[in-house]
Amino acid sequence: MDFEKPIIIPSVLAADFANIASEVKRAEDAGAQWLHLDVMDGNFVDNISFGPAMVEAVRRNTELFLDVHLMIQRPDHYLDRFIKAGAGNISIHTEAKYDTSIEATLRRIKEAGRSAGLVINPATPFADAQPFMHLVDQLLIMTVVPGFGGQPFMEKETMPKLAEARDYRSTKGLKYHLEVDGGIYPNTVGIARKHGANLFVCGTSAFGPKDMKEAMRELEAAVG
Repeated sequence: MDFEKPIIIPSVLAADFANIASEVKRAEDAGAQWLHLDVMDGNFVDNISFGPAMVEAVRRNTELFLDVHLMIQRPDHYLDRFIKAGAGNISIHTEAKYDTSIEATLRRIKEAGRSAGLVINPATPFADAQPFMHLVDQLLIMTVVPGFGGQPFMEKETMPKLAEARDYRSTKGLKYHLEVDGGIYPNTVGIARKHGANLFVCGTSAFGPKDMKEAMRELEAAVG
């Protein structure tokens, strides 16, 4: 897997849920390779989005890689449901509560043949993720406070951590994607790329415009 290649990942959270099949097709036609699915439980974050049923519905309508982000408490308790639903990658938060542990959950994801991701919020230091980086396939650094779309990009709070994670990967000889999510638009995607990101989750900037193909082109061009 190429951990340097930039990939623009449309976020289903910004799609029209009433027409999810056509929205998935729109993303495919626009050139998407991955889709991002934000699962929120109304507990870990102050919003509720969808659960395994939506992941399964998206899976039925596409062969694209599904990047599932669990913004939930006790992700280890619910893990098997998302594996069964068809997730390709499952990312869990360092800040969440676990019945077991972060390490045990990451190992279960990988044992199930999925890629494993770890997520840190804007206020969480990279040091909290370091003990687990040898187990992950990607690190997602939230560039907004998780829970709601449309928030501004938190450059000062998050870009130093992104660069730190990039340098740590190089120093330790590890291999993992660096992903950003939140406020990713043509005017911010290049900033994240410069600091080491190669996966860019785009919600309203991808699904929002009527011409999604042109929106994806603009984002890809802005990556540089």
